[in-house]
Amino acid sequence: MATQFYLDAELLYCLVVWIYLINFVILTINLDLMKKYTVVGLIVIMSILYYHELYAIDRDSSALNPIISGDFTDFGIQNKDTVLMLDCNEYFSDPKTSLFYADFRKSLDMDLEIQVNTNITEQVFVSKEGTRYNESAGIMVGFDPTVEQIFAEVTDYKGNIHRIFAGKKTEPGKWIRIKLKGLADETLSNSVLTLSVSSDGKEWDESSVDYDGPVIPTMASRWVIGRGYPGGFPNSLQVRKGGIRNLTISGTGRTRLPGENPIFTDRLTADPACTVVGDRLYAYVGEDCATPGGWFTMPHWVAYSTKDMKNWECHGVVLKASDFPYASPNGAWAGQVIERNGKFYYYVTLDDTRNGRHAIDVAVADDPLGPFIPARLDKEPLITDDMTPDSHRWNADIDPTVLIDDDGQAWIVWGNGDFYLSRLKENMIELEGEVMHLGMRNVSEGPWLFKRNGVYYNVYAADAPGVQPEQLAYSMADNITGPWKYGGLITGPAKFGFTIHPSVNEFNGKWYLFYHDGSYMLDGQPGGDCRRQVCVEPLNFDERGYILPITLTETGVSKE
Repeated sequence: MATQFYLDAELLYCLVVWIYLINFVILTINLDLMKKYTVVGLIVIMSILYYHELYAIDRDSSALNPIISGDFTDFGIQNKDTVLMLDCNEYFSDPKTSLFYADFRKSLDMDLEIQVNTNITEQVFVSKEGTRYNESAGIMVGFDPTVEQIFAEVTDYKGNIHRIFAGKKTEPGKWIRIKLKGLADETLSNSVLTLSVSSDGKEWDESSVDYDGPVIPTMASRWVIGRGYPGGFPNSLQVRKGGIRNLTISGTGRTRLPGENPIFTDRLTADPACTVVGDRLYAYVGEDCATPGGWFTMPHWVAYSTKDMKNWECHGVVLKASDFPYASPNGAWAGQVIERNGKFYYYVTLDDTRNGRHAIDVAVADDPLGPFIPARLDKEPLITDDMTPDSHRWNADIDPTVLIDDDGQAWIVWGNGDFYLSRLKENMIELEGEVMHLGMRNVSEGPWLFKRNGVYYNVYAADAPGVQPEQLAYSMADNITGPWKYGGLITGPAKFGFTIHPSVNEFNGKWYLFYHDGSYMLDGQPGGDCRRQVCVEPLNFDERGYILPITLTETGVSKE
């Protein structure tokens, strides 16, 4: 990965002023010396301008975005200089690498050499897989037998496919040099893709196409060597008895706008839980500290706050899993903060080191930013697995959500595979009465309770039949104890990752859905299943009170 810089206009101005101030001083000493110094100064300025023109990146496009580069090593091939022979075999970019998550919407540069040894079948040497459920690749480079030429194909953000051809008719066994360059305009509303092909490294033939949107609209997806997309039987466009060498892929994304997703960019965050206090919305999140490709490592919870949904302030760690004496120090799972009688109660999920099971406990603070301290005097969890023996999942007691009803009664719901409900005592740190099972459809985990216009809502992560990653669904009820009516799916899965976790909040007269997504990079490092980032979308209801479907976007609330 390489990062280039831009030269501030202010800095250039300061250089000019500095040179002429020195000139003024020298003028009082020696006129000839001043003339020489002026020439030297102008040469320095011209050199800086030339270097700036040659290497700088416009600050409005990708000045804040590093160039992400990849080669064979991103596909698990140790030597990037390998000559890779292909015969119906495939290689995939590793989800632990930056290339997998790279943003190439602003620019793309590919360079490779291929050897085509059969000209009777269409073959794809390099491709970037498209979005989930999309039957076309983000981009492909290969051989087209109808014209016996090299082709490049790109799918724009609207789903339209554009294919271009370049080069002479291929000769079996001969190595062909290919360059593919894409560049989007400043607003990412239009891109140009240019394919250049040479069979001798001297004479080049090229072809271009312009299309709507960014260079490559998809980010977190696999790059593939040896076949096209979607792959699989009956025709995956595999390479037959061919070869590839000297592959490099690089490019840039664009500058993030305030309010775009992900909303926090200083660390990896997950399991959002928001609450409104006065004129601020506070977001409490777990920090994902897993290494690329590693399993969940979440040592603590972090707080952020905002007044306008676009500009966020990080307040740092407010509670650690290790603050609970029985808990694993790296198991700071989902929770929720709620205010009552001037105190703030943080209900959290923990790993109990004494029995290897999950538990739900509560901490308390006098301020929304803590410090939070465990609230139960007996140092034992509020909820344990033995309270829900009828659950069909062994780790049912996770992900608490709390609602204080209009009559002052506090309720807590939690669960994994099944949802459970109980009253909380006035002190907010003890259950009161029986634990009730809530019958709902497609239950996975992560319930979130709220009430609107007298109707109770539970938004939760759903295991929808036929779809492995979790999606967000909801149910509604006129009474919190039920019966609950299934409202359907609100979202599809996160763009990458097998989990998704909701928080639904009203703030400044609008409703919002918070969730996490593993498809985004952070500081050039990959996301992943256990390296997620919190996002937000506007949430709306129809006239009957049903939640309208939401498309998960990068735009977030930036256009509000």
